[in-house]
Amino acid sequence: MVEALSRAVERSISRRRPLVDLLGDESLPRLDISVHRSQVPVTHSDVPHLVAGLSLKWSLRTDRLQDPRTHGAKMAALRRGRMPHFAAVTMEPRPYFLARLGQGTGDLDCVYHLHLPALVSAVDDFYTGSRSRIKLRDVFRRMVDQRRIRDYDDLVGYLGTL
Repeated sequence: MVEALSRAVERSISRRRPLVDLLGDESLPRLDISVHRSQVPVTHSDVPHLVAGLSLKWSLRTDRLQDPRTHGAKMAALRRGRMPHFAAVTMEPRPYFLARLGQGTGDLDCVYHLHLPALVSAVDDFYTGSRSRIKLRDVFRRMVDQRRIRDYDDLVGYLGTL
């Protein structure tokens, strides 16, 4: 009887240990959208693998600007293995706020804009004349050229490949 109980306890511990190891002690970031896929067959694991995380901010205010960057930093700290793709999705029209988010410290891979072609056209039309406006326009263009700001269709295409 003691032997049977001992084996049952050992089985219980061996089943719980992998689950406890996966959880860790950290608090998980609250992502708006997460994209998972099953582990590759080589690992023989049924544990899903996070491949992308998205923070949705339809518009940006100074008090909410740090949220995506905080989530990205937390994901980087919690990752076990390769860092998942992490980005913000927005329809923010002001280049200043997009620059504050997109020119971060690497917490986000990029910012996806819901209609980037329309925004590029609007920025080119509006940000002319004064030096400060032209500077904002140039910073915005540089971020688009460096793919720090991307169109939403790029995100749809990327997710389609997963």
